[in-house]
Amino acid sequence: MADINFGEPAEVKVPVVDTENKDTLNSNPLSDVNTNASEIDDKGMSVEELNDPNKIKVTIADRDTPVIVLFGPPACGKTMTLIRLSRFLQKEGYTVRPDESFRPSFDRHYKEMCDNFDSMINSEDAAASTSGINFMLVKVLHEGRTICQILEGPGEYYFKPESPHEDFPKYVNAIINSDNRKIWAIMLEPAKTNERMDQMARNNYVSKIRKLKTRITPSDKVVFVLNKVDETDFVVGPGNVKLELALKNTDYWYPNIFVPFKNQNPITKLWNPFNFDFCPFQTGDFSKAADGQLTFEEGHDVYPRMLWRTFVKRIRG
Repeated sequence: MADINFGEPAEVKVPVVDTENKDTLNSNPLSDVNTNASEIDDKGMSVEELNDPNKIKVTIADRDTPVIVLFGPPACGKTMTLIRLSRFLQKEGYTVRPDESFRPSFDRHYKEMCDNFDSMINSEDAAASTSGINFMLVKVLHEGRTICQILEGPGEYYFKPESPHEDFPKYVNAIINSDNRKIWAIMLEPAKTNERMDQMARNNYVSKIRKLKTRITPSDKVVFVLNKVDETDFVVGPGNVKLELALKNTDYWYPNIFVPFKNQNPITKLWNPFNFDFCPFQTGDFSKAADGQLTFEEGHDVYPRMLWRTFVKRIRG
């Protein structure tokens, strides 16, 4: 019983439809026979998955293309990072395409998100329209060639502040152990931008990252993404960030977070003391309308451009 499959998804056998049987006509031949619609929540999760994260089912069919894993706690901005980066890439001539095979057929919520992906990410109400995202796997293509895959998943399964020592669920372990090269985009943020991430939570998050570090292979790469950098004093202008000060403060907010990533090579460490990239990031601005609706205005393109260039550098090696 595997919760994650690597390789081509199994062929779906569509039954012959009896046109005289109304029940057959109204049924969905692609839905899982053992999962009733009443057992699915509004975010596409089955009761079994909700009760036990180790039952979560995802499929990464493409085993050859690198996967950028957006890794971070709840409310750190992973989903909006995916949205902002997708908008930017589309403007730059890339194709960003959801992978419909990532979730089982019973997850009709996921299928609807795939079908409406472009309108969803380009809406001014992107913050509201993406609030229902639990999982999303997209492929980034340029001139017909697949560049990478970007994976977004619930922060609670990477790090939950209220249960900081929980093991990764089975599907996360399978992603860690997969043959795909991974670029781990580890999300960070300033000290006072997430109510659930107090100092104790940040200390525990550092411990979780240290545990992750022991399991990633030398071919995997790590990018620390300092999201919400606009809420700090490090920004001089769009894209002009005092990086040394940002790094110093990040290490203060997350004590010793960079220690496991020290370069142990006696020669290369002289000019490259750490084995990671550090990228400041901002998605944009959020404003509350008179009706209470939260609207989104994307920020300057310089931030997704810097992030994408960092990813491309690590995709190439």
